[in-house]
Amino acid sequence: MRISLKILIILFLWQSFAAAQQSHNIRVLAHFNHNTFHSSCWGYEAGGREYAIYGWYEGTTIVDITDENNIEEIVFIPGRYSGWREMKTYKNYLYIVSEADSSGLQIVDLTRLPNTVDLVNTLFFDNFRRAHTISQSGRYLYINGGNYSEGGIVVLDAGSDPGNPRKQGEWQTDYVHDCRIVNDTIWACNPLTGKVSVIDAVDKSNLRTITSWVNGL
Repeated sequence: MRISLKILIILFLWQSFAAAQQSHNIRVLAHFNHNTFHSSCWGYEAGGREYAIYGWYEGTTIVDITDENNIEEIVFIPGRYSGWREMKTYKNYLYIVSEADSSGLQIVDLTRLPNTVDLVNTLFFDNFRRAHTISQSGRYLYINGGNYSEGGIVVLDAGSDPGNPRKQGEWQTDYVHDCRIVNDTIWACNPLTGKVSVIDAVDKSNLRTITSWVNGL
């Protein structure tokens, strides 16, 4: 809960400082400004330290937020120039996607935090080159909205080799903006058709549509 609250506060990196000051029951801890647009953020905790991870046009930044009075930007991971970047973690690995062409899936080993990190792989498979979002549940990564096929979902298994996850399955019935996985069921947003799809993901190699509906109807 504590790290989630801190990450919520880090969201104010993307809002005006004055507006954040006016928010009820929220205290601004720090304000970093790269003079550019910032995108998604995530939280990570290891070795008794807490980190905020967020994307921006030129890459991904990791901020040590352990000490609320001394928040420090410690690592920058360069990436292809993009207005959208999203990330998730599994074990001690960070996985980053962006909408930049040929950006692939950046895989970062976080073991050496708080001093540095290691970009160990940039993964491409089949014709996959970019994606809009990434979701994670257990050992599985769900790549959404990429250039691959219809821009649906591609499932990667990071369990046996987190530095080189393997493609497990896919669902390409419709474009997926983002998804959430609950108990091996995928809830997917399909903005191009205005739908929400519910997908059976018990068998990762054979994703199956349970139902779908037009959102708001």
